[in-house]
Amino acid sequence: MNEEMNVGELLKETAEENQTRKILEILNECKDLEEAKKKVKALLNK
Repeated sequence: MNEEMNVGELLKETAEENQTRKILEILNECKDLEEAKKKVKALLNK
């Protein structure tokens, strides 16, 4: 049971890191804050 929890925690951590990477990529690609906000909101609505 403890091992299953660790795997779940690892999956959650990996997902959070990947989401952060996506957001950073969006910020680097956008020309202004409004465009970045729209793209991040779209990411949340997937």
